[in-house]
Amino acid sequence: MLDLLRAPVAQAIAQHLDLDLAEVMPLVIPPTKAGAGDLAVPCFALAKARKVAPPRLASELADTLASTIPGAQASAAGPFLNISFSPATVAGMLLPALADNPCVALRDDSGAGHSVCIDFSSPNIAKHLAFHHIRSTMIGNSLARIYQACGWDVARINFLGDWGTAFGRLIAGWKRENLSLSDLEAADDKVTFLNALYVRISTAAEADASVAEEARTWSKRLEDGDTEARELWQVFKDASLTEFHKVYGLLGVDFDSWKGEAYYEDKMAPVLAELESSGLLSKDDGASVVDLSAEGFKKPVLIKRADGGTLYATRDLAACQDRFNEFNFDRSMYVVDLGQGLHFGVGFAVAKKLDKPYADRLRHVGFGVVLMWDETEQAFLKGSSKKGRVLLLTDVLNESITRARAIVAEKNPELSDDEQNAVAHAVGIGAVVFNDLKNGRKGDVKFRYEDALNMQGDTGVYLQFAHARLCSIERRFASTCADAPAGDVQLLTRDDEKNVLLLIARMRDALRLTLDNDEPSQLAQALLQLAAGISSWLSAGSKDHSARVIGDDLAVSAARIRLVAAARATLGEGLRLLGLIAPERM
Repeated sequence: MLDLLRAPVAQAIAQHLDLDLAEVMPLVIPPTKAGAGDLAVPCFALAKARKVAPPRLASELADTLASTIPGAQASAAGPFLNISFSPATVAGMLLPALADNPCVALRDDSGAGHSVCIDFSSPNIAKHLAFHHIRSTMIGNSLARIYQACGWDVARINFLGDWGTAFGRLIAGWKRENLSLSDLEAADDKVTFLNALYVRISTAAEADASVAEEARTWSKRLEDGDTEARELWQVFKDASLTEFHKVYGLLGVDFDSWKGEAYYEDKMAPVLAELESSGLLSKDDGASVVDLSAEGFKKPVLIKRADGGTLYATRDLAACQDRFNEFNFDRSMYVVDLGQGLHFGVGFAVAKKLDKPYADRLRHVGFGVVLMWDETEQAFLKGSSKKGRVLLLTDVLNESITRARAIVAEKNPELSDDEQNAVAHAVGIGAVVFNDLKNGRKGDVKFRYEDALNMQGDTGVYLQFAHARLCSIERRFASTCADAPAGDVQLLTRDDEKNVLLLIARMRDALRLTLDNDEPSQLAQALLQLAAGISSWLSAGSKDHSARVIGDDLAVSAARIRLVAAARATLGEGLRLLGLIAPERM
């Protein structure tokens, strides 16, 4: 949206230098130094083409712009041309577009005609969605929404861990303990029941090699289509999916594809055949492997075990081909923790050795771990599901909602119980989600309820409150200023008003950066800057009565309410793209 300001500057420069507009537009950028104006043009390339010194050209262009763009001031700072606009000029250029499409600042058509597959969340069957799943789930969810806002066709994929040796172990435990379906049905929480069973059999397998061998046998029987094994596997999967849907419902996350590893059990033979025919498959102690030493990997990739069982790598290769066949993707992303970097590195290398047309379109969107504050230990810790210590995502979300409910009741007791519950849900979930997304995804994330629910910090609550505050102003204006004239943007003459508009205009750049780097924190940080600018503008009215949005001058109030509406819509849409709800009351 900043292009609305950049375009007249670039046009004037292009016309003065007899250049194409497309050559000049990329050179008109936000300034790199505070106080250097609203836009800047480094004149090095332009001066070189004209065979003059950059400072001289900057001075020449400053005179040209000052005389051709009303409301603009231009000055040379060495080789840089700095441009500033009056608040009214900025309002005149930006607000009409925001009125026509309130979400325009967070829209970009650069992805039109392109498709992307985003593989995210992807939990294991028979295990709960643990707190650490928040990272993959919400990074993937936000990227899916952001890619869509940029015009991409998005396929959201939940590649369930519903196959492999873990299920052989689970079935072995079921059989050893002589369990029945009635035992599972009687459990208060079926996934907890299954996970406890998994912990018990894992402990037994570590102590007794025969138990481990029994688990491997059941795993092979499952792969071979054994009826009993398949029936138990389906029971475990159905119980897990019921639980998953509950948690995804809390988070507002959905998927277009639920194809798990099991879907590809009959699609791995073509992968193995292709590797064989390409001369890439070799034997190593009876197992089938691919040698990637020439690509810098020390160990070969295990494709099929000596007993004939397939592995995650095999299923991943089959899934990649299947997705390309179905979606013809221009980009395929795997939102999986950084610890799986080697797995994806070798997988992408195999695709390249097979000369797959999509080999260069694959991306591993890695992330660090999430740590939870432990009051007893007075430290940030992460749990271990194998040893039975797992922090459930649903528990964290519900606790956050409960704490948010107490805050909402204290801050806004006049809301009805239903309204307080709705706001508490939005705030509680938003606190957990934003705490994750505001941080660079490659770093570790620390979570503490008190920090995430702080209304004064860099939190989702802070952003949501800013949105609710703007909504409140709009409601008050509608109820008290029914006869107000149409807002004249020329009456927006304050620098803090211009600052809010410029922050809105720069949101599209944040959106593009998010896309370029697959980094939702770029958008999250831009929203925090916007909220800070909004807060500074609105707070000015407490010291200066004339600065209030709703004041004595009805015409000025009508103009300012247009800015309120634009800021509210942009902030609300930004929250939605990150996966948060934007409450109208708090």
